Amino acid sequence: MTVSEHRELVTALLALDGVADAAVEGEGPDPGTLRLQLDPGADEVAVATAVNRLLRSRFGLAVDADRVRVLEESAPARPAEPTPVVPNGATNAPAAAAMPAPAPEPVRELPDVRVAAPGRLAIQRVQLVSAGLGVVVTVTLRLEGRDYSGESDGAATTTGVHRSVATATLHAVESVLGGRVRFEVEHVEIASAAGERTALVVLTLVTERGSERLSGASVVREDMRQAVIRATLAAVNRRIETMIGA
Repeated sequence: MTVSEHRELVTALLALDGVADAAVEGEGPDPGTLRLQLDPGADEVAVATAVNRLLRSRFGLAVDADRVRVLEESAPARPAEPTPVVPNGATNAPAAAAMPAPAPEPVRELPDVRVAAPGRLAIQRVQLVSAGLGVVVTVTLRLEGRDYSGESDGAATTTGVHRSVATATLHAVESVLGGRVRFEVEHVEIASAAGERTALVVLTLVTERGSERLSGASVVREDMRQAVIRATLAAVNRRIETMIGA
């Protein structure tokens, strides 16, 4: 792509809802690498669909689904990994899910996890990777200087992403406890009331003594995934405190 074509593409991308910034890296015969920054709280699935539609219809391009990344961290944000853009009709299918976005500003989004109470789990890292029509979520939690990760996959829909985030969070908690407990996500919802959105998570805790249904909630500040993780941890933190380190 030429410089003028790059500019035309960037201008078109910036006109899409949810896209805060866009850049295309590389010149010459190859389409190059696309970097997108999304508006806080933007729906990656909806943005990805709009971007792919634009690339196909106006520029004859598609996104390499095998290289799409969405990275968020509670530590200082790293630059989002690039997303290669390939000519339409290439072997790799276009992404159907999340597009690259940097982490939300930690001071505004994560005040409750920057200083975690002793013995409480804190969010360290969230990673979403598109895989065709699905998405793989990895959640890393930190406890007393050690990191524990959990992974889950699901459909590339808003509901699927939220459920996968909650499940990945619980798998990380299971890792903390060495497999002494199991969790099952029963329900994940983003509810609206009085002009405010709240993430609600209902789950089942299973131990040798039996099972128990737990629930947690967290107000959505900017990013819904972070709120889902906080709601999940709110449901389990008190129950697992006595198990940690035992």
